[in-house]
Amino acid sequence: MNTISKITLTLLIGAAALVSCKKEAPKYTITADRTDVSNIAAKSPSAEVIVVTTDAPYWIIQVPEWMKADPATGVGGGKSTVVTLTASSNFKNETTPTNPRSGQVRISGGKTSLSIPVSQLGFSASIDPSLSIGGIPSLEEFRDFVTAVNEGESLIRWMNNDWEVELLTDLDLSGFGEWTPIGNVESSGNENNKSKAKGNSFSGKFNGGGHTIRGFNATATLSAGKTWGLFGYLDNATIKNLNVEADLNLSASGAADAGVIAGTAYCSTIENVKVNAKITSTGTSAASRFAIGGIAGFVFSVYDSGSGVSYDSWIKDCEVTAEVNLDCGANEANTATCMMYGGIATFCTNVKDDSRIHIENCVNNGKMTVKVGRCSGIVPTANYGTIIKDCTNNAVQVNTIPNGRVGQICCNLSAKSAVIGCVNNGDLTTTGSSTTTGALVALMADDSVYIEGGERVANTATILGCNKKYLSLMCANTTKLDHASNVVLSGKLGLYKADGNHEMFAVDAGNILEYIGYVADDYKEKITNITFVKDASPDNPGGDDTPTEDDSPDKNGGIEGLDLVNDNWN
Repeated sequence: MNTISKITLTLLIGAAALVSCKKEAPKYTITADRTDVSNIAAKSPSAEVIVVTTDAPYWIIQVPEWMKADPATGVGGGKSTVVTLTASSNFKNETTPTNPRSGQVRISGGKTSLSIPVSQLGFSASIDPSLSIGGIPSLEEFRDFVTAVNEGESLIRWMNNDWEVELLTDLDLSGFGEWTPIGNVESSGNENNKSKAKGNSFSGKFNGGGHTIRGFNATATLSAGKTWGLFGYLDNATIKNLNVEADLNLSASGAADAGVIAGTAYCSTIENVKVNAKITSTGTSAASRFAIGGIAGFVFSVYDSGSGVSYDSWIKDCEVTAEVNLDCGANEANTATCMMYGGIATFCTNVKDDSRIHIENCVNNGKMTVKVGRCSGIVPTANYGTIIKDCTNNAVQVNTIPNGRVGQICCNLSAKSAVIGCVNNGDLTTTGSSTTTGALVALMADDSVYIEGGERVANTATILGCNKKYLSLMCANTTKLDHASNVVLSGKLGLYKADGNHEMFAVDAGNILEYIGYVADDYKEKITNITFVKDASPDNPGGDDTPTEDDSPDKNGGIEGLDLVNDNWN
């Protein structure tokens, strides 16, 4: 045998030895003595038991939010473990129906898993219509309604024939005293998991009947976990056909959510609601989120993988007119833990699932004079699965935060979220040298987000900021996106100067792509059909491409009566 053959044979023998020494990864199994856990009682549910057996070295069990497992983890190695599943009650009172619920018990260990369907019955209430007076006819009955919600009592007395609590008259709350929200709940520091919320939420339907609640005037300092508004915590509820006039002065000492209509809207709908308000705040002393909204502070949705049902939240056909004066206090952050204000809703999210929050056909008017890390006329934080569609911001914003993310429709557009057919008519001025400033959106940073234009010009306003890199008539900072398309822009853009001599850019149809904001190189091809028209305004929404005699913007950028930054903004 020659030398080469001997070397080859030696290598082959060595490789074979290595293969024979390499152990295959073990394949583990998990079994349970039940294939499903179904029809758990709604009222006073009994504990359910399953026996888990696995040869994996360990196991862990995950259950729906309305259920607990004991133990939740264990040692395998071929041993069997008795696991007790305890469901929370799906019962409110004898006259309030509840819906069935379902989900999955998932047992995992050793890179294998097993899922067991679980379900709980709803409660069918036997309601005597004679117990109802048909609605809320007076302030005294309204007081009793608020007490009944917060004590978990039946609301049948104030229901109409459609089982809605209906307001039958205008109300003046100015003599009501210290306000306790309808659905007075502590939400454990803005937890997404409602099972951690303590107190009785409002889970029915409230029909304002087109009436007005006036004199909703309150001063409150919200502690950590507080959710505050006319309604505190909405749980699969509906609020509709209501007008509210409010004067609120709110601050916080911990993570908190507040809204004129609702602090928290969990899988709920708010529609055809009009708010006229003055909202003031000295901010928060905590380095945690403080969200204030013209309609709602915190909005959440859930997808039930067991039943395949999406429990979306909706805010639609609402209008807010507000004079807003906010200071962030000790919290100058611009992240998800900052102080933030939204003309419609403020912090919208789910748990990265397939549910959605829909903010649709809403209008924001007024003026926002603020020093907060995120502020927009519609939704500052569209965190996951938020669709902002056909909304209009007419409110002017002046924001003096040193380093913020500010957009008139949305500040932060996150995963599976979108801005579709929205319009900004409100002038925006930011004075912070590091602030990201966008007419529509401040930041897009996910491959699934997008902006699409509609029939109207998307921006007609003047946008002024100090950070030239992140200053835009569309989105100020785009690091990732799915697409931006068919957006028609107008308005003026320039660098803010404290003396009023702002450095304006000569934006036209030929150079508009230079003024849509920073776009990462890998994503520039995803931005298509962006056009610019002159002289668009709310009164002339289609714009005009015909050149005017004086084609240059005035030094003030179209903002009349603009105060200097050293006047009283801080």
